[in-house]
Amino acid sequence: MFQFDMQGNHFKSGVKNTHNDNSTTTKTPLFPKDLFTKEQLENGAVILHIIGVIYMFVALAIVCDEFFVPSLDVIIEKLGITDDVAGATFMAAGGSAPELFTSVIGVFVSFDDVGIGTIVGSAVFNILFVIGMCALFSKTVLSLTWWPLFRDCSFYSISLLVLIYFFRDNRIFWWEALILFTIYIGYVAFMKWNVQVETCVKKMITKNKVTRVRSTDQLMPAGNAANSSETSMATQPGGSVTSRAASETRSGPPGSSNAGATGNSSGGGGTSGSTQTGAKFRHGLLQLMIHTIDPLHDDFSRVRSKSLIANLSLCLDQKAPEIEDEPEPLSMAWPDTARKRLTYVLVAPLLVPMWLTLPDTRTPRGKRFFPVTFIGSIVWIAAFSYLMVWWANVAGDTARIPPEVMGLTFLAAGTSIPDLITSVIVARKGFGDMAVSSSVGSNIFDVTVGLPIPWLLYGIIYGAPVEVNSVGMVCSITILFMMLVFVVMSIACFRWRMNKGLGFTMFLLYFAFVAVSLMFEYDVITCPF
Repeated sequence: MFQFDMQGNHFKSGVKNTHNDNSTTTKTPLFPKDLFTKEQLENGAVILHIIGVIYMFVALAIVCDEFFVPSLDVIIEKLGITDDVAGATFMAAGGSAPELFTSVIGVFVSFDDVGIGTIVGSAVFNILFVIGMCALFSKTVLSLTWWPLFRDCSFYSISLLVLIYFFRDNRIFWWEALILFTIYIGYVAFMKWNVQVETCVKKMITKNKVTRVRSTDQLMPAGNAANSSETSMATQPGGSVTSRAASETRSGPPGSSNAGATGNSSGGGGTSGSTQTGAKFRHGLLQLMIHTIDPLHDDFSRVRSKSLIANLSLCLDQKAPEIEDEPEPLSMAWPDTARKRLTYVLVAPLLVPMWLTLPDTRTPRGKRFFPVTFIGSIVWIAAFSYLMVWWANVAGDTARIPPEVMGLTFLAAGTSIPDLITSVIVARKGFGDMAVSSSVGSNIFDVTVGLPIPWLLYGIIYGAPVEVNSVGMVCSITILFMMLVFVVMSIACFRWRMNKGLGFTMFLLYFAFVAVSLMFEYDVITCPF
C-alpha cells in the first residue's frame, strides 16, 4: 500500500484507480514536491511540517469561529430558519467544515482514506473525549434528558450501520453516497418536526401511567415557586416543551429519576441548544489565546449565586442572559500582557490576511457583506485544509504512519478543537444537554455529509466508485458503533448525570478505541471484515 516515489523523497500511499479502461494504476497524491529530501526529513526537518499542521489547526479554528460561523448566523437570520433546522444544517456545517474539506481533499487530492480516518476519529473524539472533558470541567453535576440523546443516537446509529454495509466491498458507488446523504435530509426533516414528535412520544410513554410529581417547593426556591404552576402547565411560544413535559417523562424510560432535570431548551430537550451552542456560546480559540475572555470562568457569578435546582429555571427560561448575549466583534487591539502579546504576534500572519479579506458580520457594517464572508471563509478553510493534509501526509510518510492513522488520531483531535472549546463552555454554563447533543449532532453531519458528498462528486465526475483501501477502517467504524452503545450505557449507569466518574469513563473508552483501531491498522489484530 505504501511505496517510495521515483525521487526517493518519501513514502506515499498507492490507491488503486479503476476507470472505464478497467486498468489498475496507482494514483499519486496531487501535492507539490516537498522542499526537503527524504534524508533531511528523517534528520529533523519533519518537525517543521508538524508545526505547520498545528498552525493549520489554529487557522481553521480562527476562520470557523471568527468568520464562518458568524456569517452563518446572518444567513439563518435572513432566511428565517427555525432553531432546530438551523442547528442541524448551517451550524453543523460551521462546526464540521474542517472535517468536510479534509474528506474532499482525501478523495480528490491525496487519494487516500485520510478523510475517512479524520471523520471517524473526530466522531469518537466528539462522543468520548469531548463529553469526558465536559463532565470533568463542568462546575456542577449536570443532569441529562433522554430525548435528545435517544433522537441523535438513533440517526447516528442508522448512518453508521449503513456505512459499515457499504464498506463491505471496499468501494463506494455514487448511489451509496446518495443514500447516506438522504439520511441527513431525513434528519433535517425530522428536526423540523422535532417538538411535535417529542411531545407525541412522551404522551405515548406516559399514557395510563401514574406520575409522581414532587412539590414545587422542593424543586425551586421560594422566589420561583410562585411561578412554577404556570410554568409547568405551559408550552413556550416557540414550541418549547417546558417542565410539564419534563415532569411527564419522570415515569418513562431511560431517565426516570431525572428526565426532567434540565428540561428542554427550545426544541425538545436541547435540540436547538446545538444552535445556541454555535451562535451564542462560540467563544473560539482566538479569544482564549489573546483576548480577555476566559470561557471557563467568565459570567458565572449569577449562576453560582443560585442553587442547583435554580439552574433548572435558568435552563428552561429562553430569556436567560447567557443565551441572549450578543457576540462581540473581532478585536485587533494590542493585548495588555506579555503572554497575550506573544500569542498575538504568532497568530498575526493568520489573522491579518483574514481580517483584511473577510468582513466581520458581527458589526453593523460587515453584516451587509455576509455573502463575501461566507464564500471567503470557505476559500480560506479549503486552503488551510489543503496545507494541513499535505504536511500531515509528509509527516506521516516520514514516520511510516499511514494516512488513515494520521486522520484517526492527530488530525481528528486537531480539527475537533473548536467543538471541544464550545462544548466545554456550554457545560460550564450548566447546559449539559446542549453539550451532548452538539457532540453527537456534529457527528451525524460528518458521516452523512462529510463523507458522501465527496464520494458523490467523485462518482459524477469520474463515473467510477471511490476505492477505500483501509483494512482496519471497517472494524474501526464497527467499534465506533459499539462505543456509541457504551456511551449510552455509561450515561444510564451514572443515572443520567454528567459527573467526574462519567468523564473518566469516557476517557477510558476513547483511549481503548484508539488503541484497538491502531492494532487493526498495523495488523496486530486481524480485522475479520
